[in-house]
Amino acid sequence: MELISTHVGADFDGFAAMLAARKLHPEARLFFPGSREESLRRALEGGLVEFAELRQKDVDPAELTRVVLCDIRQRDRIGVVAEWLARHPAIEVWAYDHHPSSEADLPVAGGLVDPEAGSTATLMVELLRERGLGVAAAEATALLLGIYEDTGLLTYPTTGPREHRAAAWLLEQGADLGAVRRFAARRLDPAHIEVLHRMTRDLEVHRLRGHRVGLVELDLGEYVDELAPLVSRCLELFDLPLLFALFGEGDRVTLIARGELPGFDLGTALAGFGGGGGHPTAASARLDGTTLEVRERLLAFLGRALPPSARAADLMVSRFATVAADLTVAAAKEELNARRVNAAPVVDAEGCVVGTVTRQLLDAALQHGLGERRVERVMAPELEWIAPDAPADEVAERMASHRSRLVLVGEPESGRALGLVTRMQVLRHLHGRLEDLEEAIDRRSERQRERREQVRKLLETALAPGLRGRVEAITAVSRRLGVPAYLVGGLVRDLLLGRENRDLDVVVEGDGSAFARELAAELGARVRVHEAFLTAVVTEPDGFQIDVATARSEFYRAPAALPEVQMSPLRQDLYRRDFTINTLALRLGPEGTPELIDYFGGRRDLRDGVLRVLHSLSFIDDPTRALRAVRLELRLGFAMSPETLRLLAVAVGEGAFDQLSGARLREELALLLDDPAIALRGLERLEELGLVSVLHPRLALDAAARARLGGALAAHDWYRLEGLAEPPARLGRLLLLALAGGLEAAERERLARRLMLPEEDRRTLAELPERLAAARGVLRRPRVAPHEVSEVLAGLSGEELLLLMAEEDERGRGWVRRELTELRRIEPAARGADLLAAGIPPGPWVGEALRATRRARLDGRIAPEDELAFALEHVTREGPAEARPAAVARRGVR
Repeated sequence: MELISTHVGADFDGFAAMLAARKLHPEARLFFPGSREESLRRALEGGLVEFAELRQKDVDPAELTRVVLCDIRQRDRIGVVAEWLARHPAIEVWAYDHHPSSEADLPVAGGLVDPEAGSTATLMVELLRERGLGVAAAEATALLLGIYEDTGLLTYPTTGPREHRAAAWLLEQGADLGAVRRFAARRLDPAHIEVLHRMTRDLEVHRLRGHRVGLVELDLGEYVDELAPLVSRCLELFDLPLLFALFGEGDRVTLIARGELPGFDLGTALAGFGGGGGHPTAASARLDGTTLEVRERLLAFLGRALPPSARAADLMVSRFATVAADLTVAAAKEELNARRVNAAPVVDAEGCVVGTVTRQLLDAALQHGLGERRVERVMAPELEWIAPDAPADEVAERMASHRSRLVLVGEPESGRALGLVTRMQVLRHLHGRLEDLEEAIDRRSERQRERREQVRKLLETALAPGLRGRVEAITAVSRRLGVPAYLVGGLVRDLLLGRENRDLDVVVEGDGSAFARELAAELGARVRVHEAFLTAVVTEPDGFQIDVATARSEFYRAPAALPEVQMSPLRQDLYRRDFTINTLALRLGPEGTPELIDYFGGRRDLRDGVLRVLHSLSFIDDPTRALRAVRLELRLGFAMSPETLRLLAVAVGEGAFDQLSGARLREELALLLDDPAIALRGLERLEELGLVSVLHPRLALDAAARARLGGALAAHDWYRLEGLAEPPARLGRLLLLALAGGLEAAERERLARRLMLPEEDRRTLAELPERLAAARGVLRRPRVAPHEVSEVLAGLSGEELLLLMAEEDERGRGWVRRELTELRRIEPAARGADLLAAGIPPGPWVGEALRATRRARLDGRIAPEDELAFALEHVTREGPAEARPAAVARRGVR
């Protein structure tokens, strides 16, 4: 049994091809696998042509020997026929089709496929003429309708002489042009008029790879036929090269594309995108998902698939100013001024580009007293290279996301630039026409609306419950005062990373002090204002603090100096921060939906897991950023960019850390070492970066130091697991003592001065070896009593005890464990007042008796209830005569 079929949603071209295929396969029967388009249905109901067809219940798939497909080869568009073919692989498949090949095509054994034809009806007419087969007038009319439909009444760019010759032959066979005009005319009913109205209202024009591309998405809720003509009309109305329409139909989306762009085949594109297909200028696909999901996928796909309208080589400037790497900073500044440029590449003696400089960067270096340094010491080493044939929009994206003043055109391996592209060239390309600028503004507004909605949902779902009410209060104050307020800092970063963070830092573009006072009144809190620093702290009754700051810029008068501050716009406030991932801000008010602010590519670096400083003097301005970078690397699982690592090495080489105050260095080091999860890895990373020697030139992570540190951390882990709190043992202090364990006395003193340690810490560091040696002398005796151990360990701090525990053998560790968990906790039952009440006169013998009693108790020689009797006996036996009472009860003394 042979079957002739077509695609689901049969149109005139598919149906007419079926009629012609019946001439070529006279034993075959016609079968529609699904619905028919409304225009075809209307024509058949109007008596266009008489034909017989099979219903699904009349077909036994097991009896099929051949299936002839018309106007289709894709398995996912033939409905139940695809299921029959899958169950019975012996069925032979023939196809007559004019669509280009796609991955979803079935293998065919015969027929004719010719994508050069404007319609499948054209192919069928040519085959009939070759074989000398005629058609009835009604069949000729149907075939002419198929040609007219797929060629837009012989007007589409895919129309050629073949279609005109086929149409002329069909007219000779008696085709009825009146019927063609009646059925081919697309009358718009009210439903289609409404859809067209919505399309014209909601159409977006995107500039993708330099092309104006229309995109419209409508949620229809259910299947609506005859949508392709509406897409064609919309394309003509807006005079676009390409238009993509997404129609939501329940759980599926119909994508229809129309238009013509040199070098871009719509049929091939949609075959690769969603298993659809069609012609170079007309294609469609059926996709699972929502229109929003498909829209984002489609835009991303077009951003890759469309040919660029211009390339980097078209935008670049071939003759450009450069600065020699061996020039001094002062000379480089004069060079830029003389050439009247704000930024330039830095080249070495061979002419290879090694970095870039800007006037602002050179000004900052001069302010730091680096005017006589070679410019290569302060230049920004991060370079943006792009291939000459790279699309122009990729150049623009690089510039926007990486904050580059210029992009070099050429191969980075060679180091030689063929040219460079500046912001002005990109701006002229992207916004050369006013309407393009307006479209860009519209698109940006739409993207901002989408991002604001995402941020709103993020604040609702990811913000810790205890913070939501406070954020709402900040928003309310911002709106009431009409002052822009932003959440900044680690909270924004960690919100986007899905990490918990309970710090609330607020920056205000305006009077931060007044804002803080108003916020305190809103929360029933108190406020402390620091006018000199333009900051304030709002403290709630439960102790929770909110830091409020006026948006400000910082000015460093010397390397590593504390900054001077002044009011500034938000961008300048964020630019003074350490890394791009910490420059993100959430705008809470005074109006609209919360919005993410990302001036410096922080979102991109969050996604890529990269730590990047904002400018090349960042570590010279504030060397503590190096320790902060190590901490963030380890806590977040990020890595410093190569350029950031180079700038850190420059700062070390320039002696920036020598200018850093010991207190600031100590505080930043403590933040790293106090975290047990990253402390040891943090020290390893500091060693890799050459920063351990910044603390002291003789400090190094050799094998002995690593052993001390590992043992100390293990001892501290045990200490925490035991839940011990006395004596207190801080991890950072412990690890610093372990690190310094190999230094001589004079070197330990120098380290204490460098870190400006408090007096108690300085004394501990200075006396550490002698105190530990005295304790070891007792612990390592062949025979030692518990009270001897307890007395020698009693004077040691918690950190010293843990160091001792880390360095001793199992016997010594056992004694330290016993001291911390047992001996130290033994409280004496007998008191001095008890001896006085028993008739012992005051005197030094009281203390001596109590000490002897505690020793006996620690050694297990007496029980708690025997302590008083033991003490009285001790006084009687060891004390002077005047200390002995007339009668002393000695019961219970052992």
